[in-house]
Amino acid sequence: MNTSSAFVDTVTSPKEAWLYTPVEEVNARSDAATPAERSGAQVSLADVNRLAGQYDGPRLVFVNGFFAAELSRLDELPAGLVAGDRDDVAFVAAGDGVRCDIPVHVVHVAAPADGSPDGVIAHPHTIIELGRNSRAAVIETYCGLDGSTVTDASTAISIGEGAELDQCRVQVESSTALHIGDTRIEQGTGSRLRHCSITVGADIGRNAITVQLDAPDATTELTGANITGRRQRHDTTVTVDHAASHCNSNQRFVGVVDDHGRGSFSGAIIVRPGTVATDAHQSNRNLVLDPNAEADTRPWLNILADDVRCTHGATVGRLDDDALFYLRSRGIAVADARTMLIEAFIRDIVDAIEQPLLREHVTAVVDTIIAGTTARNPS
Repeated sequence: MNTSSAFVDTVTSPKEAWLYTPVEEVNARSDAATPAERSGAQVSLADVNRLAGQYDGPRLVFVNGFFAAELSRLDELPAGLVAGDRDDVAFVAAGDGVRCDIPVHVVHVAAPADGSPDGVIAHPHTIIELGRNSRAAVIETYCGLDGSTVTDASTAISIGEGAELDQCRVQVESSTALHIGDTRIEQGTGSRLRHCSITVGADIGRNAITVQLDAPDATTELTGANITGRRQRHDTTVTVDHAASHCNSNQRFVGVVDDHGRGSFSGAIIVRPGTVATDAHQSNRNLVLDPNAEADTRPWLNILADDVRCTHGATVGRLDDDALFYLRSRGIAVADARTMLIEAFIRDIVDAIEQPLLREHVTAVVDTIIAGTTARNPS
């Protein structure tokens, strides 16, 4: 897998950045997998709708990294908004001054292929570019059919001066998938980013987010929810690099870990020398539902300037016994009470998703997983 970085990491070494990812297994499965071919898998429109959801607006669909025109919908693009395929790369761009709240849905489907017992490997790539004073919304969904697949995904985002991007990344690949995702974001002067990531799929999943604030007065809000069960291993790493003055960032991530799962979060805040009026905050809360489950959380702060307001917090705990007792004393069954508390824990993130249809779809996916969790462990 390609683990190289275009940004200088002054907080952790490459080895530290991949501490919680089972690198040897990732490399072994990647090496054994067969490179995906354009005609190697069959995916229907019903598959896409079921796995990725149906939203208003344009949709770009890629299967194992290859553009699938027959599954895409690009006939009613708003003026000034570009969405399409560029040599099997998903490309979304808003011109200067273009403001569009209808989301562009980019769907990457991982699909096994006949004759590949060790799975197929695909390298989907997405590029998002916003011009000056523009606004756009993009949904990225990584989903998959049952079977062995390896996804090495990358997304590059450039947000121009005064532009606003509302982006959500949803990873719901199959329980036998391997997913390595890398999102890199550069923000211009006065730009605003709202990024939400939902990670529930793949038996090994890594979600790396890097935000580079090289221009002043930029604002970044990063949120995410991670549900890890069975023997899944999910690793979320976030780096926000404050290289310019008067920039604000806020990280809010939650994790729910059950069964023999292992969930991890590493969040870095870098404040470069010479910058002023930096406002940076980070929060990571984790709920552990089983004695065999494990949650790891690491805040990394590298503050090299004085004019900074910076906070961080990380918690790992179990369901509140008092809250559980209160609900049971009101006649609520224990399984239902557990479900209510888990949903309340994660809904702070899910309910903040701005796109209504996406919020409904993610809520349904999360509720189904939580219901399965409480059914396995009702007491």
